[in-house]
Amino acid sequence: MRESLSVRIPDNIPIPEGKLLLAFSGGSDSLFLLAVLSAVAPDRSLAVYVNHSLRPDEELNKEIELNRRNAELLGIPFEIETVPRGLIGRIAAEKRIGLEAAAREVRYSILNRIARDRGYDHILTAHHREDQVETVLMRILSSSPFWSYQGVLREDGLLYRPLLSVDKKTILEFLRSSGLEWSEDSTNSDILYRRNSIRHSLLPYITEEERNTIARIADNTAAFRRRFSPLKCDCSSFFTIKRSEFLSAFQFQRDEVIFSILHRFGFDDRIPRSFLDTIFEKAKAGKGRYEGPEAWFFFSQEKIKVYPFIPDFAAEYKKGEDVRIGKVLLHHARPDNLTLRIDEELLCPPVVIRTSREGDWIDLKGGKRKVSELEKDMRIPLSIIMEDRKGIVAMFSRFFGGRDRLSRRFLSPEQSGTALAIEIE
Repeated sequence: MRESLSVRIPDNIPIPEGKLLLAFSGGSDSLFLLAVLSAVAPDRSLAVYVNHSLRPDEELNKEIELNRRNAELLGIPFEIETVPRGLIGRIAAEKRIGLEAAAREVRYSILNRIARDRGYDHILTAHHREDQVETVLMRILSSSPFWSYQGVLREDGLLYRPLLSVDKKTILEFLRSSGLEWSEDSTNSDILYRRNSIRHSLLPYITEEERNTIARIADNTAAFRRRFSPLKCDCSSFFTIKRSEFLSAFQFQRDEVIFSILHRFGFDDRIPRSFLDTIFEKAKAGKGRYEGPEAWFFFSQEKIKVYPFIPDFAAEYKKGEDVRIGKVLLHHARPDNLTLRIDEELLCPPVVIRTSREGDWIDLKGGKRKVSELEKDMRIPLSIIMEDRKGIVAMFSRFFGGRDRLSRRFLSPEQSGTALAIEIE
């Protein structure tokens, strides 16, 4: 920190080695962490402000200018990443999540991209003790499983949170002593957000001793979790868990892996105990399938496969264009030995991309086959169908671990045409 702002920084704030990327909102917490970095790591730090374009331009412009001045005063490079206006709302609607969750997803995506592209070793966030207390209280009040009481972790992949042991009072006293001015997000007082409701309606009545106790609950739970490795699961467009490992794991490990998978698929609501018990019983039987929130579960003697739920859809395909519907992307791919190549000149418009149906048939080299029977053989929940006026052109199943199939009328010895593939995002 510059000499004119030389106020004593609290001891015992762990700052990791390497290049540091600070998620800088300009609020009191991230400004405090910026001041810490100014004192101990100015030559290896970068502050990045993500403008989510959710608030009025006048408010945002004032905030950005203040943040720029503070970064310059503290001698830390400062950059702005601006999200196109309306993008957060579209993502929230598509994924059926709140604006706050969609903004967080976009923000971390941007920060991870910058860290990856420029070789930063850690992304620092300014979560402090009160944030930890709020997180644990949220999970207790929502009847979340006990292992979630570890709250936010100090280190989680690239993410590092140096301030988890620093209380809010210390942060504010430091900033006031230093004369630094911080910005306030107008949405922070909106009690419609659950966290802000806890912050404004519950936290003021919790004593200092009780806050420390709740923070220790998080520390002790995290220490307990570190004693047990999480269940391994292979992930591509779907997840695969070894059945033997699932059955021999502790209940909390089984619950945790299911929660984690469903969360990756976009499900954030409570999961009933009865649902988790059903998954365990199906796994013990080692056969069958089960439809859960946002997912299909397939059970065999060797594996449990979990696929993201894809609602029925139909969309027009136009020559040379990619098609995106929710999580599904049909795109022009780099050819390989398994990629379907379709001669678009042979298509008879209109051409539709849709989910498979019970009555679908595809005319293959060896004769007509029912699509549902092929899916059953491949043990997958569905395929994506390309259909034109003459019938089914292709079924895409490889994205779920099956096999893509091409209609006989599009087969050619030369394997020429447009290479198309499906991805689940």
